[in-house]
Amino acid sequence: MDIVYNGVRNLNIKNVINDNGQYEGYLFTGATVVTVDEGRNIFEDGAILVKEDKIIEVGSTDDLLKKYEHEEGIAKIDSRRKMILPGFIDVHAHAGHTLLTMLGEATPTNWMPMMTEIYHHNTDDEFWYNEGRLAAFTRLSYGVTTGLSVISNCQRVDRFEILKAHSDAYAKLGAREILAVGPSGPPYPRVNHHYLTNGEVLETSKELDELFVNTEDFISKLNHGHGDLIRAFAAPFVLLFSFNQSSMTAADVAVELTDLDRYVMKSIREIARNCNTRIHTEAFGGMIRLAMQAPESERLLGEDVHLQHCTGISLDEAKILADTKTHVSSTASSRQFSNRCPVPELMTMGANVVIASDGTAPSSTFDLIRQTQNMALVHRGFLNDNFYFPAGKLLEMITIDAAKALGWEDEIGSIEAGKKADLVFVDLDKPHLTPNLMPLRKFMGMGTGEDVEATMVNGKFVYHKGDTILEDRRSILDGAEKSARETIKRADMEKFYATSDKFWGTIRRELTSKRFEDKGWK
Repeated sequence: MDIVYNGVRNLNIKNVINDNGQYEGYLFTGATVVTVDEGRNIFEDGAILVKEDKIIEVGSTDDLLKKYEHEEGIAKIDSRRKMILPGFIDVHAHAGHTLLTMLGEATPTNWMPMMTEIYHHNTDDEFWYNEGRLAAFTRLSYGVTTGLSVISNCQRVDRFEILKAHSDAYAKLGAREILAVGPSGPPYPRVNHHYLTNGEVLETSKELDELFVNTEDFISKLNHGHGDLIRAFAAPFVLLFSFNQSSMTAADVAVELTDLDRYVMKSIREIARNCNTRIHTEAFGGMIRLAMQAPESERLLGEDVHLQHCTGISLDEAKILADTKTHVSSTASSRQFSNRCPVPELMTMGANVVIASDGTAPSSTFDLIRQTQNMALVHRGFLNDNFYFPAGKLLEMITIDAAKALGWEDEIGSIEAGKKADLVFVDLDKPHLTPNLMPLRKFMGMGTGEDVEATMVNGKFVYHKGDTILEDRRSILDGAEKSARETIKRADMEKFYATSDKFWGTIRRELTSKRFEDKGWK
């Protein structure tokens, strides 16, 4: 049945996908188009013309139909009761987590050593490939067109095949990925084990300098790969290795920068310069103040750096981040009520702060819309002020502001002529989003990533209504299931499928006996 809009025959997205790319371009009509451009324009009856991988023009449906109604090779796509947004950008997550999401739920205190045991001693190349496919699929289903991935919970740079498998998986699904490549912390040598296809276990033992050599080599091989879908940043696991690596260090302990930390920062700076790339790492209270003790040319602060977490930082450290124009990414969680990243304060000082998923650990999700809602909830509650974080700012924090944190704002992050056609199509024809009054505010407040109907990257549809377009959905899900079960069994962690001993009929989960035993790998 024909769809006629403004007197012009239109197709729907499914028609276009089924036609297998026979069109030279697409004209989306009748949508609520939220551009997040410099003027923050919103077109209530908007249209977007896309050709090849670029956005050609944005405007009203009437104007664009008059200009392009008779142009051959352009598919007119009915987009009424849809909202089109720029592709969402997730600036920090961890490769591996999607296959192990709830494994440590019963014993969250042991999450980090459990994941280290699995990622660093019990995986094979198939694990990283299948996890990459599932992660890319999940992100695309939530409208995330660009995502950064740290390799494992605390970095692996001992084996190139791991990073290649992960990036290949993303590229095959048509998703953008930034690989955060760099050394894990001490002790050195770092020992890893990897399972080969023939069942043999490969052991590697790398000193810090060897990890730096691999870091530069791997970034050079990966950066701008797959037609620039894949980029690579220089990324030590954490800003300073000599202090608490996953939480703040008290001011009377974090008093002096160590030789190790000076050496790591200087080496990462050199790698970033040699590879012409940016820097990403995690940071916590105490680290930023100490990093300032290094020469400006060596410290990992500045416009080409974005730091994740920044929980427990003092206001003077917040001022340092703002003054050095260092970008900050934050993931809201209940832990921030006692160990907060001062997001509103940072932004008031002028810092660019964006929202990241940190996915997909037990308390995190790749759904950036839920993450924006969590961000507003945490800081409104902490500051007892319900007026923080309007919907428009929250959207900026996962689009244009996030693109700036990645140094990619010239091509992605907004819907503007000349930029990449990375688009998210939200289905407004749902009970919880009806009536379509104030649709952006309604979606940001009451919607989720599940409301995404379709996702486009580089002018190609890569996701539509539960299906990835470029890879077989069943193959992705079955491969992920297989790799997860095999890896958990290999690591002797099937016992963690069990719930906590106090699970039903109680308000607090508890164990009555210790389940996890650290095997001593650091």
